[in-house]
Amino acid sequence: MPTGIRRRAAPASRPDGGVPAITRGTWRCIAFVVAAIAALPAPAAEPASVRDFDNPQVGHIQLQVPPDWLAYERQDGAGTTFVRLLPPDPRRFGLEIQVNTRERLGLPTLTVDGLPGYLVSRLSGLLPRFLETAVAPVRFGPAGDGAYARLTDRHPRQGEFLFLTRGVRLDGEAVIVFTLYSSDHDASVLTPVLAVAASVTIVRPVSAGR
Repeated sequence: MPTGIRRRAAPASRPDGGVPAITRGTWRCIAFVVAAIAALPAPAAEPASVRDFDNPQVGHIQLQVPPDWLAYERQDGAGTTFVRLLPPDPRRFGLEIQVNTRERLGLPTLTVDGLPGYLVSRLSGLLPRFLETAVAPVRFGPAGDGAYARLTDRHPRQGEFLFLTRGVRLDGEAVIVFTLYSSDHDASVLTPVLAVAASVTIVRPVSAGR
């Protein structure tokens, strides 16, 4: 006796015993969901924190660093400003940035083109301690006005950093040198450090001594 309820027929089996093909409507649903996820706004990056330091000989020094990095500044008798930057976990890396003028550093003829040669001359004497057989400078910065070289410790002790990275930039008469100790095979430390080094700017006072 008819009950008035219509039962939907079971989907026909494929001859090979596989699962029935996904319908066109299902594909449309999947495409809609994927498009909706792709349209979601990406999480905003945490803004950098601006740090300022004054050096009577060099000028007003400004750099941008991640907001959770600590900065400690000191100056020596030669007028060099040293900025030590520490992440929340100091075991991640050790970083120091030095700023002074070309003349006070005895580098009056140093130019942007000469930065790779500067690194080669300063680091070649360290090569016996590292795996590299030669210093290979790499350019960095939006304007390509910086260069750095990375060396790998030949016999790192337990708890010591694996890489030594030295970099140098010019900003007018100012020379910016950074030294980084890290163990980041994936450059997860090097990348933000290069961004910090590239962000350093100096406003030299008109009355600054030479």
